Amino acid sequence: MDIIELKKHLEEADMVLVGIGEDFEEKRYLQQNDRYCDCCGQIAQTGAEWVMPYVNRLFLKDNHKLQVAYQTLAKLLEGKNYFVLTSCMDGLIRETSIKPERIVEPCGTYSKMQCASGCANSVQDTYAQLLEQIENCCFEQKDWSTIDTVKCEHCNGPVVLNSLYAEHYAEEGYNAEWSLYTKWLQGTVNKKLCILELGSGMMFANILRFRFEKIVGLNQKSSLIRIHKNLYQIPVEISERGQGISQNAVDFMAEIAEIC
Repeated sequence: MDIIELKKHLEEADMVLVGIGEDFEEKRYLQQNDRYCDCCGQIAQTGAEWVMPYVNRLFLKDNHKLQVAYQTLAKLLEGKNYFVLTSCMDGLIRETSIKPERIVEPCGTYSKMQCASGCANSVQDTYAQLLEQIENCCFEQKDWSTIDTVKCEHCNGPVVLNSLYAEHYAEEGYNAEWSLYTKWLQGTVNKKLCILELGSGMMFANILRFRFEKIVGLNQKSSLIRIHKNLYQIPVEISERGQGISQNAVDFMAEIAEIC
């Protein structure tokens, strides 16, 4: 499948469901950054892995190829009835023209925080001061062990970023968006639905890959476009309505930017 076919699939669809997976975390890019690698080592030593969504954001925000990939996706979705599921926790997708109310982040995000012990009703917007401390640690202006965390109003324990990096992830952080998504998904029944799966491997397969395959199996008017360097195969049960592209999804989206 080339970009012309891809655009045709999207244009002919009544509704479009997008899944963004691990490719968009750009680990290969991050691992080439010595400062990032040093930060990861220091974070591991202090047991502060909960900061990673924002740390990744800080080091990815200047990745031009990733920016172009997101912008290309936003352009492809213009004028469509869509919803986007992303396993990325860095929030970079929200800096595009994609409607924020049409994005759900089931793995969490740096923009919300929660009680480290998972106290109910502890999820709230992240304080700017906390993000500033994390940034200062990243660039050696502060030591990771000296981060002054907010206290939970329920148990007086530390508050951390609301994501899978938290020891007790509070899923209530994305419940409102998930409810909107499931309501939208109900509206795809008997509609021509195109599912565009971008770079989803096995890490979050239950959120993206397997869920999408099930949707295509149930909706005979749906189709699946799966882009992944190695795991691009389509199950035989839905192979007639699926297309696999063997390429890194970020590379693919960046390459077609000029055509879009």
